[in-house]
Amino acid sequence: MTLYRQLLVTMLLLFALLFMTAYSVQFSSTRSYLAQQQETTVINTVTSLGLALTPYLETSDTLGAESVINAVFDGGFYRKVQLDLLAAGQQITREHQAQPRDVPDWFVDLGLFDGARHEAVLTSGWLQLGKLYVEGHPGQAYHELWLGMSRLAAWFVVCFLLVWGLLILALRYLLKPLHDIEIQAREIELHHFGKVIPLPGTRELREVVSAINNMAGKLEVQFREQADEAERLRYKAFLDETSGLGNRAYFVSRSQSWIGDGTGGAVLLIAVDMLEQLYQDEGFDARDQMVRAIADHLRRLCRRFGEYALARISAYEYALLVPESDAERLALLGDEINRLIADLVIDPVNGRDISVVGGVLVQSGDDIGLLLTSADNALNKARMNEAGAVVIEYHQEADKIGRLAWKKILEEALAEDRFELSSQSVLDFKGQLHHEELYIGIRHDGAIHSAGHFLPVAEQFNMGVKLDLHIVQRALRLLTERPELRLAVNLASNSCHQAGFWHELSLLLDRHTGVCSRLFLDVPESAFAFGKQSLTAPLTSLKVAWGIDHFGRHFDLLTQIGGLAPHYVKLDHGYTSQVAQPGYDDAFLAAVCRAAHNMGAVTIATRVETDRQVDILKTLHVDAYQGFVSPPRRLD
Repeated sequence: MTLYRQLLVTMLLLFALLFMTAYSVQFSSTRSYLAQQQETTVINTVTSLGLALTPYLETSDTLGAESVINAVFDGGFYRKVQLDLLAAGQQITREHQAQPRDVPDWFVDLGLFDGARHEAVLTSGWLQLGKLYVEGHPGQAYHELWLGMSRLAAWFVVCFLLVWGLLILALRYLLKPLHDIEIQAREIELHHFGKVIPLPGTRELREVVSAINNMAGKLEVQFREQADEAERLRYKAFLDETSGLGNRAYFVSRSQSWIGDGTGGAVLLIAVDMLEQLYQDEGFDARDQMVRAIADHLRRLCRRFGEYALARISAYEYALLVPESDAERLALLGDEINRLIADLVIDPVNGRDISVVGGVLVQSGDDIGLLLTSADNALNKARMNEAGAVVIEYHQEADKIGRLAWKKILEEALAEDRFELSSQSVLDFKGQLHHEELYIGIRHDGAIHSAGHFLPVAEQFNMGVKLDLHIVQRALRLLTERPELRLAVNLASNSCHQAGFWHELSLLLDRHTGVCSRLFLDVPESAFAFGKQSLTAPLTSLKVAWGIDHFGRHFDLLTQIGGLAPHYVKLDHGYTSQVAQPGYDDAFLAAVCRAAHNMGAVTIATRVETDRQVDILKTLHVDAYQGFVSPPRRLD
């Protein structure tokens, strides 16, 4: 029970106790007064009636005596009036045994009044004329006691309710600083800072609130410093300072993660040969300015792809990884890059002397070393090719499915619900299940094709929203049928920036409120890199737990997404796959995990393949892991 309720109940109980005490005293005194008044009335009636009857008894006028008794009996509240005529041996009696009116029977049954009674002998000199007995009727006493106590009880109830209301207002006002402290403590627990509690007027609470505000401010600074430290280590390890892009280590790490996810695409190498001549003619500063200008233009050009990796891997070369697998479209992209760089040169003489582009398509079984070697060969061919400055190398696969064919296959799968589902467990280091990540595939011509084959097509033809909603609905159906499941669904970056997607998702979740606690949503980090503001409102109001996928891929995001408070983050495979290699520097990975913990998020390592990796990750502030140490299982 809260302090507010304890104080309210205590004060109300004390008031009720005071009311009952006062009511009991008033009830007892009123009852005694009415009983004494009735007794006095009966004695006075006996005295006056005796004086009135004596003349009639002396003359033996029975009718006159009876008339006097009737007059007195009818004019008062008496239960019984009895006159015994001693000389005549007669008796005159009047009785009224009716129950009191307007008084509950249970109240009368309490026996609060016995009825006052008095008896006197009427005499004339030494002669006894008769015996007079009068008994008062308690009905009037009951009526007056009931009426008075009822009114008093009603006033007490009104006062009780009024005091109750005033106590509520007073306690809410007086305890508001404590309520603010409670909210602030919860915000601090969730690593939300920035709100300052107003100082109250109460001296004791003022000191507590001041201490809470100071603590929150210091924690916010500390957590921001840790996030900045993680970014500093990231810059040191993966940033090219001149261009502001990633370096070769960054590109290799991103490419390994990309290939490991089964995402197709192409690696392009862009050699800007004119940079060497520019350095010889105008020096370091001019070359570095051109390096930064080219980097800025390439970064803007790549935003059309959503997911990409861009780096400066040598003094005169840039590397680009994009989710494009069409050789003709890649050639057009290479031409566009060459024109973009040529436009930056004031007096271009020969376009081939400015820049050339060589690329290679990502094929199954490739590794980043082989891809860079093939792309470098294509780059050398581009330098020697008289036909142009762009060469894209690829090996046409006999069974490769084209984009239009994939579009048709995907449309049929959505219409007929032909997706095959599997899941991979996310476990903590005690072996407890956190959730299972849902994987989707499409069976075509006897083979199951993973999501990496058709997701680029879904993005290109704006089918991502429909696909995501369909898979979320499948997941909700599975959760309803199988209460033991806890499933995480991956969302496409494109879908996350569609207001209609969040509206439809909210309606879908409202229809399955019973299983929402077992549904998790993985939001790609790239969605925050290209529009964090549009995600703030939908993620804040989301009725299910959510996390950030591929956490740590993009620069500067560690310090920007802390206010969103994800429930978990899945570390990018590029950081966790190398932890078992000799000489690996784990400082950055540990810093990223600390930054995630400062957001109140659980950290999950991805694509963990060996027990050796598991043992090392235990020491690096990682909370859970997933990968081939726990192979996927079919759900259908």
